[in-house]
Amino acid sequence: MSQKSSNWKRERRKQVQSDDGWTVVSGGRANDGAQTSQLQSARPTRVANGLTEEKLLDELQAMQRKWEKTSCAKNLARMLGLRDWTVQGAVCIGVGSFSLDWDHRYRSLWQLVLFRAVVETVQQEGASLALYAQEPAFTPLDISFLSRLGIKVMSSEIESHITSTSFVYAPFVDWYILLPMFLKGRDPELYIGNEILGGYGTYANTQEKKDVLKDCNELGKIFARGKERRKVPEFEEHGNALEGLMIYWKEDEDD
Repeated sequence: MSQKSSNWKRERRKQVQSDDGWTVVSGGRANDGAQTSQLQSARPTRVANGLTEEKLLDELQAMQRKWEKTSCAKNLARMLGLRDWTVQGAVCIGVGSFSLDWDHRYRSLWQLVLFRAVVETVQQEGASLALYAQEPAFTPLDISFLSRLGIKVMSSEIESHITSTSFVYAPFVDWYILLPMFLKGRDPELYIGNEILGGYGTYANTQEKKDVLKDCNELGKIFARGKERRKVPEFEEHGNALEGLMIYWKEDEDD
């Protein structure tokens, strides 16, 4: 997956270019999912041959029809449908490119299918949610495609749209990016992404991760307080598109 081009303000800041496009600003002292970031050197730069907006829309619609028949879709809708939601906006972070000529194009599209399905489930009847997405790998075709779906692409600072009534979707964004950049100081109503841990020491295998390990351990503990969690149901159509994703929502006050 991908990470974010942004400024993370800390004392003794230094900018570090991550493997997949986000600019990490470290302070000098941030569960890698089954689906980890792709190295920039391995990422293609050209759009799949012959791909257009219309073809992308056709692909998405065909995948949505398949999705609706899966047990994953039915179980997820049942799970989320048992709650009363007050979600007013949704952000999609690090979903990858739908149009680049690479092996993960369809994985990204399946992840978009899940995002849209959840939005449809949690939005209040008669209302429409404000939808935003951010991803360094997006191409102009990706951006125009998402615009057709009512999703506004942000070049930076998508976290400014995360509030207590947000749905945050960050499939497999690495913990050392996710926690300090997007979830620090924020308590969204619904989150779907990597499992949030209270200790990332096992996964701090680079200096950049070690620099923010202490903060991320604390942020993980804070984020998980007062939240229920569930696994995204098994998805049979694509082996690793959704495997390992977790769902977090705020516990009812009377629980």
